[in-house]
Order: sequence, then structure tokens, then C-alpha cells
Amino acid sequence: MEFLHNREELEQRLVVMQTREGWSIRSLAGYFAISRNTVRQILRKHEARRDEGHDLVVSGKRVPRDSKLDPYRELIESLLEKYPKLTGQRFHEELRAAGYTGGISILRDHLRRIRPQPKKEPVVRFETDPGVQGQMDWSPYTINFSAAGKMKVQCFSYILGFSRRHYIDFSQRRDFFTLIRRHQDAFSHFGGVPAQCLYDSEKTVVLRWEGGKPVINPAFAAFITHYRNQPIICRRGRAETKGKIERPFQYVEGNLLCGREFRDLEDLRAQARWWLRERSDRHIHETTGRPPIELFLEQEAAALHSLPLHPYDSGEVALRVCDIEGYLSFETNRYPVPYEYVTDILTMKATEHEIVVYSPELSLIVRHERLPAGAGIRLDNSAIHGTRTIRYGLEPVRDQFLALGGFAEEFLLGLQNGTRKNGGFHARHILLQKEHYHCEDIDRALGHACRYHAYDCKAVERILRSKAQPRTLESIRISQAEQELSALMPETVQRPLDEYAVLLDLTSQNQDPS
Repeated sequence: MEFLHNREELEQRLVVMQTREGWSIRSLAGYFAISRNTVRQILRKHEARRDEGHDLVVSGKRVPRDSKLDPYRELIESLLEKYPKLTGQRFHEELRAAGYTGGISILRDHLRRIRPQPKKEPVVRFETDPGVQGQMDWSPYTINFSAAGKMKVQCFSYILGFSRRHYIDFSQRRDFFTLIRRHQDAFSHFGGVPAQCLYDSEKTVVLRWEGGKPVINPAFAAFITHYRNQPIICRRGRAETKGKIERPFQYVEGNLLCGREFRDLEDLRAQARWWLRERSDRHIHETTGRPPIELFLEQEAAALHSLPLHPYDSGEVALRVCDIEGYLSFETNRYPVPYEYVTDILTMKATEHEIVVYSPELSLIVRHERLPAGAGIRLDNSAIHGTRTIRYGLEPVRDQFLALGGFAEEFLLGLQNGTRKNGGFHARHILLQKEHYHCEDIDRALGHACRYHAYDCKAVERILRSKAQPRTLESIRISQAEQELSALMPETVQRPLDEYAVLLDLTSQNQDPS
């Protein structure tokens, strides 16, 4: 500890040791036995004086001098009015673009004076070793895109607990498949996976709480286990538990979203990738005092678990009935399939960028580029259906109709021998009921219609509504899986209760009476 006679001498020694000799604030505070806040205050005051100039004191009153900020006060006020949450760093960037040559400290002091922030209670942060923990969360924003108009987007955010290296991306959706795809992007961005990750109780991760413990979504558990990551679920109502991920949202709002314009969602995502690389990775973090990319490369990158050789399949699989025009519908869009699959139940796999269609025997039929959800687009069918006119007669769907069951042939004969000339239309309409009813139920409805000579698709539909139980296509897989599992399980035979009574008697006889 060095003894100094007055405040001025202390200030002079602090400035020289920090600027000329490279002492850190922590070292200076320890050397002179003063608080770090006192050291910061003295150094900021010195920097402000260099930018603004010293004030002469006459008769106890300061003589005001011009400040480098004076020509930019109107710009500051307009930016603050338009972007109330803009950070000091972003203000500094905008002012420098307008010709400002001063430092950032005087600017931050001015911002503190014109927009005082309420004091918040301190929250204790728990630090983790490299590669141990990540934190993930979502935050919604409404962006007024210059080309696409106003749109609500979801910001996915993932941060590594040790280095504070950050990953973000934006999407319109916040469903399960978007969640796991953004996780995969984050893991690829970091080149590895932390051992644990903190989550809120959102439904895509946690189904419910029972007995004070979370029940994790099995689909998410399968995904996260593939990457050898352990999910840690925060207690409900304890947002401060994930403070490392909550705080960066303010940085995203103030440094990325404020003061910038975006044409559309893709432009926002592109600028976010630039921002991660040029701003987030390189800025000095308030807690660590280091750029996140430096700590990451020095210590955390090597501590992360390696990525699997094959990524987790994040495709969305569903069953769809091909309509009578040869299309599958998904998210209001229509995708063509070869016409020979009309009224068949097909398997559709939707990846983030592609729609893949498989036959009932799971052989590949066709691939399409995935269209934006809700666009209501019908893809051109010329390459799939060919130039021939689609026939609406009975012959193209006769085999599919006969495959419904034993009453199908009788119904077709009645349909052909009747007065109706559009038998193909009735057959197709009945085949489309496979989307809501089992083939066995449709066949029974056909038999019921034959008994009353009701050879009409609407009559069959009414019979189904009154006598059959509707089901979703996805339940087909569940019921089939249950049947296959039951066939593999050995038969369980109930043992007579008398045998258990004998065992209880033997146990009581073998007990030591003492």
C-alpha cells in the first residue's frame, strides 16, 4: 500500500498507473486500499475532463465550457425518443457515424442523467466451470419490417455459462421442431455441447409438474439425450435462476434491434449472424471483463462435449390422404404427388426446408421445397402429374376401392347399375373418408348402405358419422405399435392365490420366534 498526502496526488497516481503502466482496476483498488468503484469514478472523471476540458472555478462557481457532445444533443434526444432502450455503445456508434470524436464515458454519463434507471435488487449469480452449463430461453418481439410489414417473431437465445458466448436466431414459430432445430444450430455454432442446460417449464420441454418434480417431454428427452446434455428445469416463478440468459435479451434489444432497420425475417437473421460475430463475441462482458470469444477459445471450447457423428433427425412426420386431384395438404399449402396414389394414406416428412412424401410401403415418391406456413400456395403439378388430363372416372381408383373390404365390390356394382353416371366421384369421396375412419368401419358402412340400396357417397358418410368412431391418422401408428408389442410379449397367466398363501405360511414358520 502506498501512502499519499492528498486526493489530487491519489488521482494522479491512479491515472498514470492505469494508462501508462497497465494496472487493472482490481489491482489499483488493492494497492491503494480503496474500493473499485472509487477507482472507476476517478478514472471516468479524468476521461471526461480530457473530452470536455477542465472547468475554471471563480468565486466557488464553475464557468461552463463547451462539450464535444453539444453539437449532437438533438441527435441524442431524437434517438432516445425513437429507441428508449438503445445502449450507450449503440449511441456511440451512431454519433461516431455522424462525426463525433469524443469518448464513450462522457456519453454514458450524459445518458444516465437524461434517462435515470430505477435501482434493482442485486441477484447472486452462480458461476460454473468451462463446458458445464448452458442456458436457453425465448423472447417475443414485434418487428416493423420495411418490406414485409409488421410481424411478431420469436428470438431463440442460448448462452454458455462460463465464457458467456451467445447464440441467437429468429423464427415465426416456437413449436417443438423449431426448438430442437435451433438447438442444433446453437451446438454447431459452438462446435460442441455443454454438460447441462437450464430451461423454463415451457410445454415443449416440460409436460407438467408432479409431486414438485418436472415431467420432461419424452420427445425432447430423446433429442437432448442424443447430444449427451442433461436438462435442468428451473422452479416456476424463479426467473432469476437463469439470469445469464435473461440479461442478454436486454443487450439484444438495445444493441441489435434498436437503431437498425430490417427488410424481412431473412434480413433480420442475416444481420443477427453478423451481430453475433462482430459485436456479441467481441464486446467486453460486464461480469467477466473479457470478450466472450476469448474465454471461449482459451478455456471453454475444449471442455464441450463433441457433436455426434450423425445429427438428430428433426423432421416432422405425419400421415396424409392424397386428395382426388393428386395433392397433399400441409400448413395450407398443397404439394403434388403422382396420380396413382390418389386416396392412398401416405407418409409425409417435413424438414425445415423440404417436404418428402413416401408410399404406404415407405418407398420414396417425391420431394418438394417446403413453402412458408400459411401461404396457401398450390405447387405446379406439370412435372408430377404430366400434361395428361386427370380422369375422374371409376377405373383409376377401382383397386383402391376394392381394397376397403368385402362389401366394396357389391357397393360398386350397385353404383354402376344405378342411375348415377358419376360413380368415380362417389368412389373418391368415400375413399377420402380414410382420413377420419378406419377402412374396416368404411367397409361396414358400405355393407349397411347396400342393404338399403343407398349407393351414394353422402349416405355412406352419414352412416359413418352415426355408427363409427372417428380417429386421427397419427393414431394408426399407435394402435399398430400396440398390436405388434402385444404379439411379442409373452402371455401372462394369473397364478392361483393359494400359492401365495403357502409362501406366507412358510415365511412365518421360518421366522425366529425370539
